[in-house]
Amino acid sequence: MKILITGANGFIGKNLYHELINQGYKEIYVYDINSTKEELEKYCKNADFVFHLAGVNRPKDHSEFMKGNFGFTTELLETLKKYNNKAPIMLSSSIQATENNEYGKSKKAGEKLLLEY
Repeated sequence: MKILITGANGFIGKNLYHELINQGYKEIYVYDINSTKEELEKYCKNADFVFHLAGVNRPKDHSEFMKGNFGFTTELLETLKKYNNKAPIMLSSSIQATENNEYGKSKKAGEKLLLEY
């Protein structure tokens, strides 16, 4: 099974990666903010399962919340659609998605997008 982890350099992503290795998984695609568009294309074309952990939670500017949380989720889903990849996606969100702040709004928008997908 080929597994894609977005947000792979975060605390949860790093620990998930190591646990998947411990469980015997061999093909794990790690994607983070420094990864390339070409890597995302390859990973979305081939992944059998996606752990979507990527997100912005401490930006310098509040506008980065929507770009990083909703925007990247949009890019991820569009890239999966491009390759007709219907791999299951596990989304990591936040209790803040119920709050009326910029972070919460961006997480809620990402959740809604994924549910519509």
